[in-house]
Amino acid sequence: MSGQQTEISVAELKRRLDRGEVEFLFDMRNTDEFDSWRIEGRRPIETINIPQIDFVGEEEKYLDRLPRDKEMVIVCAHGGASKYTAELLQEKGFRAVGLEGGMDAWSEFYQVTKIQEAPEIHQVYRVAKGCITHIVIADGEAIVVDPVRHLDRILAVLRQAGARVVAVVDTHLQADHISGGRDLAAQTGAPYWISPEDAKDAAYPYEPLVDGTLFRVGSCRLTAMHSPGHTPGSTSLLLNNRFLLSGDAIMRSSPGRPDLGGRADEWSLLLYDTLFHRFSSLADDVVVLPSHAASMQEMNDDGSVRLTMGEARDHELFHTDDKEQFIAKVAASLPENPERYQDIRKVNLGLLDPDEDKRKELEIGKNLCGMSSR
Repeated sequence: MSGQQTEISVAELKRRLDRGEVEFLFDMRNTDEFDSWRIEGRRPIETINIPQIDFVGEEEKYLDRLPRDKEMVIVCAHGGASKYTAELLQEKGFRAVGLEGGMDAWSEFYQVTKIQEAPEIHQVYRVAKGCITHIVIADGEAIVVDPVRHLDRILAVLRQAGARVVAVVDTHLQADHISGGRDLAAQTGAPYWISPEDAKDAAYPYEPLVDGTLFRVGSCRLTAMHSPGHTPGSTSLLLNNRFLLSGDAIMRSSPGRPDLGGRADEWSLLLYDTLFHRFSSLADDVVVLPSHAASMQEMNDDGSVRLTMGEARDHELFHTDDKEQFIAKVAASLPENPERYQDIRKVNLGLLDPDEDKRKELEIGKNLCGMSSR
């Protein structure tokens, strides 16, 4: 053996990605898995996909496609094949490390960033999925907005702050990931809030989140703003008239897509009304905190994901005030609508209760809640 390190953790990979130190990625998953979801950094990374079934035992066929002047990070589904391959390539003179735990571990890696001191605002960011939970803390009280299902990251922030949760809110019925909202509410004793328009078929009790609902968190005020379009019940929270916790109504690269419920034209009209009327009173300097990011490229240098309303209004959809043209532009910007999203919606309504393996399977891949630019 070479004595070199053969694996790195997902936390170390994230640090290297942030510093621009990942030179080359070798992904050993099946091509269809690679095509649908891969590791991305803030800048483009040279990447090759050679499936494990092709590479193992036939390594000599592929060595000329691998760089000898760069360190490779090797990725597989669970981590075993990449560790084995890193050891093999090191013996052949390559610089290579495997990703410990593979894409399974990368899928569940979180970064916590405090983006505001008074009141405290924390983002709990599931990097590979682009899912973002916001925790607002003031005077020993907290509200948790769009909680992810891995609650240990959220609970750690709350413990460190010594904060009591007074409300748990889902801004909309999530489709790309399984919400942790009801579980967090049960663990903390706080009420769980969601729009009755999104949760009308829910198999559980909840508090109705409607336009004008007021939350008091210590000295802070959060006012609910019904902002439909991504879903009929999508509802943003305006914090002290300074921050808009927008759910998926506005994301950094686009507004949230309106077709995940299968009624794209109808929900596009709702989105039009939200962008041009419901949000029209918000000043350009209001800071928007979305609940999803399309990729790590949407992160700021401080690790946060945010933009201003003025920046949001630079998106081309804000420049199309004709309804028919708006609907046409939306339709032209919609990526695939994964079938699994409908099952996730049912889980989040309490209509399905899959085991942990099935939950992981449903959540595989990056989120597709935004629109693509074409």
